[in-house]
Amino acid sequence: MNPLVFRCPQTGDPVDTGLDIHIHRPSLQRVQPITLLVHCPHCGSRHIWKLADGWIREPRAARRTGEWRPLS
Repeated sequence: MNPLVFRCPQTGDPVDTGLDIHIHRPSLQRVQPITLLVHCPHCGSRHIWKLADGWIREPRAARRTGEWRPLS
């Protein structure tokens, strides 16, 4: 899954929406126009973005779970 990101219009900093997108190239052309209202952690405002205004980052690194154990 790839994080959906927008740029804050006031600070220029990237804003991670917390939404992860599964990229399936043929279906990207059929995505319906979606508008998001997102609270910006950089300027404190709420921004309205269209899905087409954002970009998709590389997948997040896998998170480790469980206890640390040496390899045997």
